[in-house]
Amino acid sequence: MFPFSYEKFNYGNKKRWPSNVVNCTLSFYIFLAEFVDCLLMASSFTSSKETTNYARLCRLLVDIGTQVLRETFERNRPPGDLHTVLTTPPVQGTLASLKKKRVLYPTQWGKLVSPTVSSKDFDITLLVVLLKNVCSLSPPATSWKFPPTPTDVSEAADIERIRILRNEVYAHVNRGSVDNATFNNHWVSIKDPLLRLGGPSYQTVIDNLKTECMDPEKEQQYQDLLKQWKDNEESVMEKLTEIGSKLQKVDENLAKLVEPVTPSVKEVAVTG
Repeated sequence: MFPFSYEKFNYGNKKRWPSNVVNCTLSFYIFLAEFVDCLLMASSFTSSKETTNYARLCRLLVDIGTQVLRETFERNRPPGDLHTVLTTPPVQGTLASLKKKRVLYPTQWGKLVSPTVSSKDFDITLLVVLLKNVCSLSPPATSWKFPPTPTDVSEAADIERIRILRNEVYAHVNRGSVDNATFNNHWVSIKDPLLRLGGPSYQTVIDNLKTECMDPEKEQQYQDLLKQWKDNEESVMEKLTEIGSKLQKVDENLAKLVEPVTPSVKEVAVTG
């Protein structure tokens, strides 16, 4: 295997390979292990038409959806320097309340209180929270909790549609793929509110994204980003549910404390 004779290297009564041969052997096995790892990683990013469909939907939400909601936020937020706006008493009080309720998690809070705060650092989840709570938008006719009616094309309704559609796309995360029919339905459902909020200038960008080539690693990147956003929101909802349960128990305990005490028949007789 090597151009060295094992028999030529005797040290005392022990036969050893020379150090350069040992190093060469170790380097070969390290290279082999790294090569196998690369093969395994490549196989995990195997792309197909269905996985590309899903990645395109994720990218539509991550790239275009975030940019459109950012512009919508900047258009509707109170005017002035963003740091100044967020530190004014009414807005700061609202944000502090959201933090206390754990609607805002620490990473988001850190972005909001930074002296160099910029909406360019806000993801789609944070933008939706701010649009609902800071921008004085009237909720859709069906409220923020239920899907808007098809005839409601207000800004608030389209913001809620994008949030709901993001959740629907995320529902495919375990498979990481969608068939062509599902892809086309989701694409149109997301595209329409994005164009209403962002304007016709996004038409070409969205159309190009539908056919633009995507490599497997980039597909995985957009899927992971969407999953991270959804996981963060689910964590917030779990905290809110936990808080709601604790408040309910407090209410029940208070109700027991203020229950009127009804005297027994014997006590009435004695006191009479």
